[in-house]
Amino acid sequence: MSKRRAAITIALLALACTTARSAPLALPPAPHAQFTQNVGASLPLQQRFTDDDGRPVRLADVLDQHSALLLFGYYRCPMLCGVVGTGVLEALTRAQLPDDAVRVVEIGIDPHETSADAAQKKADYARRFGSLTRRMHLLTGAPAAIDALTRAAGFQYSYDAAHAQYVHPAGFLVVTPHGRISRYFFGARFDAQELRSALAQAADDHVGSALAQLLLLCAHYDPSSGRYSVTVMTLVRVVCIAICTLLSVWIWRRRRARDNGR
Repeated sequence: MSKRRAAITIALLALACTTARSAPLALPPAPHAQFTQNVGASLPLQQRFTDDDGRPVRLADVLDQHSALLLFGYYRCPMLCGVVGTGVLEALTRAQLPDDAVRVVEIGIDPHETSADAAQKKADYARRFGSLTRRMHLLTGAPAAIDALTRAAGFQYSYDAAHAQYVHPAGFLVVTPHGRISRYFFGARFDAQELRSALAQAADDHVGSALAQLLLLCAHYDPSSGRYSVTVMTLVRVVCIAICTLLSVWIWRRRRARDNGR
């Protein structure tokens, strides 16, 4: 009876793997959407942007000698940009840091967006996170300023004209009070304790080492079908295959142990 249940389990897992094909298998343009970890590099603090109140600011003015979390995206993004921002604020909420311990700086990579777009996005955050958004600075800028900052940060992205959206990796940088890159975080959900530790190190001007990347690409989303493609679906298939493999090995070892016991 146990063998029959195991066989049924394997069959169901295999079926889940095969039915995960809900999007075309087009390879993501990895060379154009990734983080290059420039740990220890200095950011161009004199670059000028416009904040969500419509005021011209330098990046140095925004940091104001504080550690910062720096993230990139665009404010009308239909996908991961808002998820990453929400993940950052949720982690900060759980970390319970003092109010003036850190700045959160989001840079809009679309030069056509305005401070009004940034203000609308900040209002969306404020409805959920309240006073925590006082630490946030949502900036827009000219192409030259955006390019200078993204190059220094190792943030590579491109524009997908077919879907009228930007292709870019998900994550953020931890920046020291002097504007040096201390660490990278990847994905859209973050551990509060790990973030707290990274900020403490950054406050001491400590620069960490490069970490392995697991990138979620803000790309390959078809608005007409509402589906994500290879990035998410490949992960689902890999997990299913891994579970099937582990279960098969477990059954084989049990059967072998039983045979040897005879």
